[in-house]
Amino acid sequence: MKKRVGMLMASLLAIAIIGIGPVMAQTIQEKVTITPGKTISTAEESAISSAAAKVLRHIATARGAIHDKDLEQAQADLKQAHKLIDIIKASLPTAKVKDHIWVARKHLDYKSTEDVIPDLIPIYAELDDIEDLVPVEQAKKHLDAAKKSLKKGDKKAAKESLKAADATLIYTEVDLPLTSTEKHVIAAQGLLAQNKPDKADEALQAAEDNVRFIAVASEEPINQAKKNLWQATKDYVVGKYAAAKADLMQARVYLKQAAQSADEKTKEEARKLEKDVDALTGKVEKGGKDTGAVITGVWERSKALSEREAERVSTVWQGIHAESRAKADLVETKLHLAYAESYQFTTANMAKAKCEIEQAGTYLKNASKHADSATKAKIDAMEKEVGEIKVDLNSKTEAARARYIKVKGDLRQLISDL
Repeated sequence: MKKRVGMLMASLLAIAIIGIGPVMAQTIQEKVTITPGKTISTAEESAISSAAAKVLRHIATARGAIHDKDLEQAQADLKQAHKLIDIIKASLPTAKVKDHIWVARKHLDYKSTEDVIPDLIPIYAELDDIEDLVPVEQAKKHLDAAKKSLKKGDKKAAKESLKAADATLIYTEVDLPLTSTEKHVIAAQGLLAQNKPDKADEALQAAEDNVRFIAVASEEPINQAKKNLWQATKDYVVGKYAAAKADLMQARVYLKQAAQSADEKTKEEARKLEKDVDALTGKVEKGGKDTGAVITGVWERSKALSEREAERVSTVWQGIHAESRAKADLVETKLHLAYAESYQFTTANMAKAKCEIEQAGTYLKNASKHADSATKAKIDAMEKEVGEIKVDLNSKTEAARARYIKVKGDLRQLISDL
């Protein structure tokens, strides 16, 4: 964790140098006290937010240059924005493990499979280090498959498994809007090269919407509530019941704020979470396994709702296009699938699990209606897997949990690709 924060702060300094020059850069060097633990720190959030703000600044300047018909200056600003995006990507929790995966895949070009097996050791270690920040279950399964292929001497299969492991590692709150931002910046650069400034400006409007989300995401009420709920789970498990109650009460404040959202779905789900937190506050100081499970369940649902906020931001600007409709429905599918998983495995509320899995299935069918043929084929495969989950709702087996993990991973990747 300390190494990652150091990398982030170094990245922030690099951002300052690229984005605002050496004089301002000197003011950014400061001491940061890091609290141990597997949660993204305030310093890390500040680094990412600051970087995103500077990307936004360059994009806005580029748009101004476009309106002034200075396309050369616009290209220069977009080049700087792209450099900053690369720095943010390098500072994300997934960056180090992705680098290790890249090295292993590259080694397969000229080393024996036996010699590449040791390359997997740091990958497993890094996955363990980020497991509370990023879903890693699917990545570990693909890594296990790569290890088996390496032992069999099958380079092609090992490469495919490593590639699949890399694809599943998405830090949702930043990766998705950042990927969308990068796509639009690249598109704008191409459109400017084709002397299509109006189209380039449209692409940059979409880029601004995505990067603006990154700049403010850590301060959003639902994300703040998620942090407090995560702290409540940690305090409760070690018997700090009064602290856990205080965490819940603070989470409730943020959930009440989230319930004022303009988005009806966010408003509705935040109110449900707030109601569940209210019910917990009178029980938490008494202890008990069931109460702990409910706290964890509320945190899991807040995490799913937080991910939805990140995933939906890139659908808003697209309006009513078919691809956007499909993507929006996939985002809702993933939310309700995560809820179903939490109810089934954390709080053992099978009635609610059934309701959530049915909603997930409905959204998935709607997504299929608006998808192109390639996307529809992927959605159809997911529909079968969701059907299997529905049949096995009373199960607590590893295989039953693995189905959720796989479908959520597939959905996360498909949402990112669209």
